[in-house]
Amino acid sequence: MLRITEFLQPSCIKLELESNKKKDVLLELLSLLQKEGSIDEAQKDHIWKDLLEREKVSSTGIGSGVAIPHKIVPGLKNTIIAFGRKKKGIPFDSTDGQPVTLLFLILGKEGSEAFHLRLLSKLARLLQQEAFREELIRSESPDQILSILHRWEEE
Repeated sequence: MLRITEFLQPSCIKLELESNKKKDVLLELLSLLQKEGSIDEAQKDHIWKDLLEREKVSSTGIGSGVAIPHKIVPGLKNTIIAFGRKKKGIPFDSTDGQPVTLLFLILGKEGSEAFHLRLLSKLARLLQQEAFREELIRSESPDQILSILHRWEEE
């Protein structure tokens, strides 16, 4: 079974993002992955530029306060996820025009495009459920975020 929790480490969860702009939030999430050792500085900068270009074409803000920026990254060893939350919301050019409070950044390894899309789809389906989003917003620790994800993945 495909599990989101296999790709999200507690060290890559930020309960209150500091940034207030889309471009800065993306960099903040990438910095979590760099500190965790999943990407290096050069990869971080390259991925950030690519994500910004992608956002210019079409926002990854899918509505209901959710954004799922994602990218296939050459040279990446494994699929990795970072999660960030901003309770007051961030302008993100979302499909519904609402600010984003929950962000999941997914980076997939080259050659795993089908897997990457399945992971993205599973996460998007979970995030369509208001009760799931509310639990993520109310959570108080990275471990609680992981527990919520694990429980909802089981249902």
